[in-house]
Parts: sequence; C-alpha cells; structure tokens
Amino acid sequence: MNNVYKNFSRSFKITILSLLIPFYIYAQGSSVNFIYISDWGGKAGSTQKAVAEQMGITAKKLHTKFIITGGDNYHGDGIDSENSPRWISEFEDVYTDKSLFIPWYPSLGNHDNNGSPNAEIQYSTKSKRWVFPSRYYAHTYRLDNGVEILFVHLDTSPFVDSYRKNPEKYHFSSEDPKIQIRWLDSVLSHSTAKWKFVIGHHPVYSASSKHGDTQEIIENILPVLVKNRVNVYLCGHDHIMQHLFHAPIDYFICGTGAGHRDVEKRDDVVFEAASAGFLNCTVSDKNIIVTYISDNGETLYTTTIR
Repeated sequence: MNNVYKNFSRSFKITILSLLIPFYIYAQGSSVNFIYISDWGGKAGSTQKAVAEQMGITAKKLHTKFIITGGDNYHGDGIDSENSPRWISEFEDVYTDKSLFIPWYPSLGNHDNNGSPNAEIQYSTKSKRWVFPSRYYAHTYRLDNGVEILFVHLDTSPFVDSYRKNPEKYHFSSEDPKIQIRWLDSVLSHSTAKWKFVIGHHPVYSASSKHGDTQEIIENILPVLVKNRVNVYLCGHDHIMQHLFHAPIDYFICGTGAGHRDVEKRDDVVFEAASAGFLNCTVSDKNIIVTYISDNGETLYTTTIR
C-alpha cells in the first residue's frame, strides 16, 4: 500500500504528519517502471487518444506499475463533480488498455483549481485506479531489495500571485502556501528514500515563451528541494517536452498529454521537443532512466540519472 501523507485538517501540526506509520507498495523485482503525463485533459480529442494508445503499448511492454499526473487533468474550467459524465468520456473511455488499469496518482493544475479540486479527490471513492487522497500528498514505493522511492505531489497553484488575486476563478482561498512548504520540508527531511521525486504542475525552470520560469516556485519551493537533496522535479503547465539541469536537480517538463507548443533553446536545456507524448521512467537501486515517448510511439530522448 502507498505511504500517503494526507493533508489533514489545518488544526493538526506539521510534525504529526512526519510521525505517521508508513505504508508501502512493494515491487516484484529490483526496479519499478512508471509513466508520467501532465496537461492531459484533452476532452477526449484525437491527440489525447493517440497518447493514451501509446501509453498502453508502453505499459504492457514494460509492466508499468503506476501512473503519475502533473495536473490539468481537466482543462478549461476543470470538472465540477465526482459524478460528472466527463469522467467516463474523458478518462475511463480514453485510457482503456488493460495495462493502464493500475494506480493513477494525480496532482492538481491551475485548470483543476478553476473547477472543483474536491471533485477530483472524491472520485477516488468511485474509481479503483484513481488514488487522490488530498490536494497535496506523498507515497513511497519500496523495491524488494529495500530501496525506497519517495513521490511528493504538490499543489503549486496557491503559490502563484496572479491566481491568488483572482479568487473567483481559482478555488483555493483557504490554502496557505506556508503550511504546504512546512509540510513539504517535513516529508522530505524525514524520508529515508534513496530517490526523491517531487511533482508540481508549475515548472521551476522552463525555456518557453508561453509561461517559462515560475518565480514564485523558485523563491518558495526550490530552496526546500535543494536542502533535502531532491533528485527529480516533474512538472507540466508548459505544453512542451524539456529536460533542464540545475545542479543538483534534474527537471523534466512533460505537459504534452493532449497537445504541444513550440520550445525554446537555453543554456540550461539538455533536451527539448515540440511533440505530444508522455514520460516513461524506470527506477532501480542504481539509477533512474527517463525516456520521452511521442504520440506516435517514437522514442525521442533517453537519459540516465545516477
């Protein structure tokens, strides 16, 4: 079972979260494969379906154990209810390959916060594969050789100043970013995991004319990531594929689950592509292998983190 640090009532102190008895998912082998997508709320359009088809092919071939999303699970105004028929037409009827009936660990994006984030959380009670306990949470995967891999899901929208100034559109007025930061630091600092992944919708760094670097994330979240020696930051928001490196963290943008935009070159960019697709990742005790795969199944880029 996954090690879930839930975002409990604000009356609970952050220190309580770090003392919770952990639960784990155990791997059958010395490595685990997972898929990452973001900005995949494509209203069941042809590109979203093409990406879904290739995800199924990859998941079947590599025995993928779970899927992580970086938010914008529903674009536009998000989704309004856990009972909306869009769950069927835009999720269940799109990701239909049997290999994709595995745990999905979602995150919230800005468009999800336009609608009802609680509806996405509540859908966990209706779907066997949708595992979404709270706005931000964490789970730990333990390989059979004892190596632990930590995944921390953030809700980055409350950090963005322009969103906070528009409470009628973005539904997180009760969320205090400072509490989330203390929670993040507590989870990361108390973890004994060898590999630490943090998932946030908004990029820390991004070479893109559409959104680019997120200054609020650089100022508030990045110092906690560096302090706690996070290995990988996964994000979306910019609809591009991009690997950037700022020591000691590798940053992977993959906001291309339903479409893509143009990319820009920059000195910190290791790889970039204007293509729809997803990220495939295999983690062992020795390394992390990250691969970008397009919506037609082409392997665009592979790198190894040791």
